[in-house]
Amino acid sequence: MKAQLAPHEAIEVRELISQEMLGIKKINASMNMVDDNELKNFMKDSLAAKKTALKNIQSVLS
Repeated sequence: MKAQLAPHEAIEVRELISQEMLGIKKINASMNMVDDNELKNFMKDSLAAKKTALKNIQSVLS
């Protein structure tokens, strides 16, 4: 069953998806510039969390 969203909800979901995708792109773009292993691990964890969030949004909307 596909979720039915009100127009304002659809706008908010679109904005949330855009923010998550932008975060993923920024982390991916800056990952190669980082030399500190602790920071790199944090970035990898953040990247995984953002990807999981996008998958969760997709599963709710499907």
